[in-house]
Amino acid sequence: MNTQKPLTYLLGQTMQMVKLCFIAEFKKHDIELSLEQFIILHQLSQNENITQQDLSNELQKDKSIILRQINTLLEKRYVVRLPDKEDKRKKNLILTQKGYDALTFSKSIAQTLSAELLQGVSTEELKNFENVIEKIQRNTGHEPEQCKC
Repeated sequence: MNTQKPLTYLLGQTMQMVKLCFIAEFKKHDIELSLEQFIILHQLSQNENITQQDLSNELQKDKSIILRQINTLLEKRYVVRLPDKEDKRKKNLILTQKGYDALTFSKSIAQTLSAELLQGVSTEELKNFENVIEKIQRNTGHEPEQCKC
């Protein structure tokens, strides 16, 4: 099946446009988070005692990218690193109260923006879109990590 534009272009352009909307909305509400940092905070809220390596694997991102984002979140005091109870060589990432509060506020903004971006999209269209995305993901031959959104 052919489209007018390459699939990678359509997906990439759409994601970039959505990302710009999130950045603008976060900025408007004085939220000092990038979309990537928001996603990391969300993952940390869903998974207690997760390591940077685990996070890198779950988000399918390079370890150095995750490290930079985590360092920024540490500086903002949204996250702390604590020694693992069973393996002292490992450091678990834990949300601080400040990080949890930032995530909670950011989630409410993100939910509102998501609703705005889906205006005019019917429930059936959204379900079809999700089905198409799932098929594309399966066709890549890679297993997407289970999203706990």
